[in-house]
Amino acid sequence: MSIKITREKPILIDALPRLIARLPENYPRKDELGLTQQLYNIEAGFSGETKVDRYLELIELPESSIVLTNVQLSLAPGHSFQIDTLILAKQFILILEIKNITGELYFETDPHQLRQIKLNGDEAIMECPITQLLAAIESLKVWLAKKGFNYEIFGQIVLANRKAAVKVAPSNAPILHLKRLSIYLREQAEKSPIFTTVELSRMKELIVRNQSNYQTYPLCDYFKINPNILKRGQLCSRCNNSMDYQSHKQRYCRHCNMSEPNNYRQSIQDWFMLISPSLSNRQCKYFLQLKNRDDAYYAIKSMQLNKVGKSVATKYYWPKGRPFKIIK
Repeated sequence: MSIKITREKPILIDALPRLIARLPENYPRKDELGLTQQLYNIEAGFSGETKVDRYLELIELPESSIVLTNVQLSLAPGHSFQIDTLILAKQFILILEIKNITGELYFETDPHQLRQIKLNGDEAIMECPITQLLAAIESLKVWLAKKGFNYEIFGQIVLANRKAAVKVAPSNAPILHLKRLSIYLREQAEKSPIFTTVELSRMKELIVRNQSNYQTYPLCDYFKINPNILKRGQLCSRCNNSMDYQSHKQRYCRHCNMSEPNNYRQSIQDWFMLISPSLSNRQCKYFLQLKNRDDAYYAIKSMQLNKVGKSVATKYYWPKGRPFKIIK
């Protein structure tokens, strides 16, 4: 059977560029935080995951199979675990840990780590994917047991990039290149069924219903950054410097010697992504560098935000479920 797989884009792909843009050039913790590298890693990871999604859509999966993506479940308060891709079939439960990396890969065991020699010769050390996979398998096994499902769980590390070459790995390590995934799934499908279609549906509903949200907003809290150091106002689309207020319709960048239409929507969205879950008229006026309360009210009104309170105590909130996105 063929199925359609959906996967939500990681929220940091849109949010991190806004934080990077609003941090001052001389911010002393830039190297420590490594935000640009984090963004690159997240984008590469998402690209690899969607590549595997498209591959799974093209191959023949066992009958009644269910594919869940970005599974985030909680074992206990403060203890959650994440799964890139989870395949539920009548014959098996399978976790896919997807890695979109290139170069020579050394899965070392003393200590347990992955050493990567990149295509340009640079070396990088990262957490061992085998350890990550085994931890995810054990966590899911415990979580399902609490819900009444006591079954063996399988897992595979899937190398999504054909330019990855495994040079060292433990014998029988659960590592597959993407092209071999269909063969592995066919072998698993030959096993005797352990679930009925009804049980599969019940398991899926339990997992979906108990998904926990991984909350990173506002990013200043997440990265422990003082929001007062961020650039205020509308940022120039060319150089990311703060622009001068000309009117409620236009801003001017003295660095690029150019004007742009006011983009209240992006600036207000930046506030919610980076600084606080609530916004007052006074805060809007300050952050957007507006002339008066009326301009702030006009900016807020353009966003269709949720309003709580009256008069000077009024607070505005980003609507639950509405995604953030780059506004140009």
